[in-house]
Amino acid sequence: MFSIVMFYVNPSIDGKSGFEVIGLQLAFNKADGIELVRHWGDSGINNFKSLIFTDYIYAVSYSLFFSSLLSFLIFKNNKSKHFSYTWVVYLAFLAGILDCIENTIELRFLEDTAIFSDDIFLIHSWLAVFKWAALPVILGYVLVLSVQKNTMTIEKA
Repeated sequence: MFSIVMFYVNPSIDGKSGFEVIGLQLAFNKADGIELVRHWGDSGINNFKSLIFTDYIYAVSYSLFFSSLLSFLIFKNNKSKHFSYTWVVYLAFLAGILDCIENTIELRFLEDTAIFSDDIFLIHSWLAVFKWAALPVILGYVLVLSVQKNTMTIEKA
């Protein structure tokens, strides 16, 4: 799904590498966001609106994947009673929720950029920052839990 979004969907929106879509997420300033979207043109905006469903699917997919993988690794390593490990399962879900909220705000922004709230645009960018910041934390926990020795014990009957 990552490949589809990054190498097909996003480039079909901005007409370039696709990184302007991420640039919109991290613009922080509504005027900068308007300028980015202006470069996309009508076809890019229409592509964004018609393909945004893929990003919702992607958000749900990666949040379920990472929370399931982390849950498996946490139980495998007998860490389920340690909040220092289990909280990251919720972080994976939170990242997906933030991504969905961010997508919805971007759709509303594209409806009428002129009257869209500067404050909501700023909040949108901060949500994107938190989402992107969660990724290395989640991946770090996956790495740490993957290399830990399996401490699960099997009780004999």
